[in-house]
Parts: sequence; C-alpha cells; structure tokens
Amino acid sequence: MEGHWIMLTKTKVMCLIGVGLSLCVVVIVINATDRVAAAGEAEHLRVVFGANTFEPARILRGTNVVSTTFTRPQSAQNEKTVEQTRKNIQVLKGLPESQLFLVMNFVATSLGVQCNFCHVQQGKDPKTGFTKWVWESDDKPEKQTARRMMQMVLSIKANDRVDFRENPVTCYTCHRGQTQPVGLPPMPLARSGHEPGPNDAVPTVRPASLSVDQIFAKYVEAVGGSAVTSTKTLVLKSKRQASQDRNWPNEITLSIPDRFLIVATTPQGTVRQIVNGDKGSVMIGANVRNLTPSEASGAKRSFEELFSVVKVKISPGMRSAGVQKVGDREAYVVEQITDSKTERYYFDSQTGLLLRKITINQTVLVPFPEQIDFEDYRDVDGVKVPFIIRYSAIDTYDSWTRTFTEIKRNAVLGDTLFAIPIAPPK
Repeated sequence: MEGHWIMLTKTKVMCLIGVGLSLCVVVIVINATDRVAAAGEAEHLRVVFGANTFEPARILRGTNVVSTTFTRPQSAQNEKTVEQTRKNIQVLKGLPESQLFLVMNFVATSLGVQCNFCHVQQGKDPKTGFTKWVWESDDKPEKQTARRMMQMVLSIKANDRVDFRENPVTCYTCHRGQTQPVGLPPMPLARSGHEPGPNDAVPTVRPASLSVDQIFAKYVEAVGGSAVTSTKTLVLKSKRQASQDRNWPNEITLSIPDRFLIVATTPQGTVRQIVNGDKGSVMIGANVRNLTPSEASGAKRSFEELFSVVKVKISPGMRSAGVQKVGDREAYVVEQITDSKTERYYFDSQTGLLLRKITINQTVLVPFPEQIDFEDYRDVDGVKVPFIIRYSAIDTYDSWTRTFTEIKRNAVLGDTLFAIPIAPPK
C-alpha cells in the first residue's frame, strides 16, 4: 500500500511539473506566426539554408544570424537574458534571449495551444493588420498560475528530489498535445502487467552492438570507401518545401574542404549565401551582409553535415548506445553528450548508411529536440548520397524537406564562384 501511494504521489508531481512548465513559459514567449507580425511580413522573410534559419532583413542590418541547429548567435556568457530584453519577467530570469522562441515552440507543441492561452490580445494593428499583443500584462489567471507552478518546478530541479535521468520531466511528459493532463489509464484496459495487448509486436532479436570504430568503418565503406576521399566538388539541385507555401528551388555547391555556395530563388528575389574558409556573406539582391568568423564557421558545419558525402566523423567522447528502431529499420546508435547538448546518430545496421541525427539542446528550463532524416540514398558516380533530407524542428514553421533533383560529383568549378562580396561601409 505504501509503494502504491508513492507511485501516485510521483504521478501527481509529474503532472504538476508538466502543467507548470507548460503554462509558465507561455508567459514570456511569442508565437512563431506573430514573430512575423511584429514588424511586418516583408521585414521578416525567413530563408532556410540547411538547418540554419536566417532572417535576411536582420542579417543585412548587421544583427545576429538566427540558428536552429548548429551554432548559437552568441555565447551564453555574453548574450542578454530575457529579463534584460523584455518586460515583467519574474520567474525565468537567466534564460538566454536566443532560447526564447525555441522554448516557446516546445511549450506550444506540448499543450497544443497558442500564445493567447496566457497572453492578452488587443485586436489588430490598423497599419499592419496583425495582432497586437500585450506580453507583459498579468490580466489572465493562467499566467499567474504559471508563475507559481514554475517556481515549484525550479525548486524540484534545484533540490534534485526526483531523478528522471535521460527523460527529464517537461510539459510534454503529462500534456501530450492537450491542455489537460491525463493521470489515469482509460478503461477498459487493452493490456496489463499480466497480459499483452492485442496488437503488441512479436519480440525480435536485435543485431549485436558494434564499437564506435566498427560503426564508422562500416559507414565510410557504405557511402563509397576510397571514392569519398577523391570527391572534390558536389553540385546539388533541390526543391525546398516548408509550411505556408514557402517552396522554392535551391542550388548548393560544395568545393571540398571549406567552400560552399547556396542560391535560393524566392518570390522576394534571389538569396545567395557564400562560405569561403573563415569568411562568409549573405546577399539579397544588391544588399550584402558579411558574416562574422563565428557565423561562417557555424554555417560551414551545418552545410558539411547536410550536404557532404560523409556527414559525420568519429570524434573524442563518442560512445556506442546500442540498437534502436528508425521506422522499420534497426540502427546502431552513436551518442555524444556535452553540457549543452546530446547528439545521437543512427546508422542502418544492414547498409551502414546514416539514417537520422537527433540533437537534444539543453536550456535552463526544458530540453528541445531537433531531428534530421536522410532518405532515398542513390549512387552518384561511385558515392552514396541521400536524395531526400528532412529537418524537423520543435516548430512546424522552422521545419522543411529538401528533395534533390540532380546531384553531380567532381564538376569543374571556378574560384570566382566563391568570391566573398564586400558589404558597403555603414
């Protein structure tokens, strides 16, 4: 009886945590749609290169590149926090500004709600036609409840009273896309501790785990072996598809080891991004914004992992994490964990090819996931490359699918193709 009571108590705590996380974060964050509305749709045209999401208008003004996967705009040490940039922040002090939308997206997905669940609207702006928000208002009782719940959650984390190891409690733990968490299983039961369910899969024997060295040796051989090192250039033509009809052709050009060019043809005009060593730039029409070395390095890492033949290389700290399913395929998992994120790579146990990468990014509040899937591998002049790449963010607006229509290997390219234009002085 005592054990049963403990289990019930833990269930209540988990659900309270979920409620607290879900309600409270909405207090300070902004819905992805209303990010566009804040300054007008034309001002916030978002163009996605690889997994990095850039806002061209902001780039050309010299503000930070917005990245959703591989690089932070600023280091956590020198980045402003939300209480420095927004009004009436009472609980989430210390949250870096760059994590604001990411945390908001996580909460919105977990509850299946939008910002008006906690925040006050004041009709439409007659000049822009977009919603006017009063983010700092405390008029809604849900916002007051959220603050109290958030304080409880932070207290539990600080005292380490509950150890959930690799599955920390988040909004999604209890809510699962709905505002009211479910604390009891539906009756009648489909399965129990004594009987299997009617549709339970028959247990299968999984392949034995391999070492990290063995997994990567099989991977390199799968994508082409010796042909990989003889790859000097790749030219890839694709159609990028995203929500709200943001579909446009892209041409990606790689010159190994460190020169990249992406040209996107959008309804608003042609956008070119170039990385050449530690330099880079973004061009929208005749406007140019030069990237900082840190931004160029982050873009380079993104392009390498998305478009190079070998998308990941063995590095210190990696470990084998067993075998898991990716769709209907068994996959060897290689994991790398740091203080800021966990990266997991999934390699097909039969073919050796990379199927998926999942990144779990840590924040002061909740972790947020990102996923890249590599599909439809085909032979291109002796190397295997995926003809479909899917990037899944915690927000559907930031997610996309890129389908390649043509890929050429070792095409002859001129140096002028990667020349970095110089932005005019301010």
